[in-house]
Amino acid sequence: MADERLRTFLNTVQFMVLAVTLDDGTPWAVPVKLQAWDGKAFEWDSKVDTVHSRALAVRPRVALTMYEKESDRQFGFYATATAELVRQDERGYGRYRATVTQAWINDETFQKREVSFEP
Repeated sequence: MADERLRTFLNTVQFMVLAVTLDDGTPWAVPVKLQAWDGKAFEWDSKVDTVHSRALAVRPRVALTMYEKESDRQFGFYATATAELVRQDERGYGRYRATVTQAWINDETFQKREVSFEP
């Protein structure tokens, strides 16, 4: 990943919007709090019986986005990914991981640019 602004952004962002597809084809988007980012994948915790957790168990292809807007500056990151449950605790919470397959950024230039997402 060559873009230093992107790296800085991803090291500081706390929330992302995760989009899944429900059984009937309806898109479903939900904010989740990020727990980890390892340069290629994002992790979050969710109850395993939530709408989005049940949907990604059946259809692991997801979309995700993160963005910031401060006065006249803006920066957005969005991607496609494959998500999976990596562990579950006794309370019914799971740690999920979305591994990015393709990614883009968009900033105050309003130019969508694909980015390499290799660590």
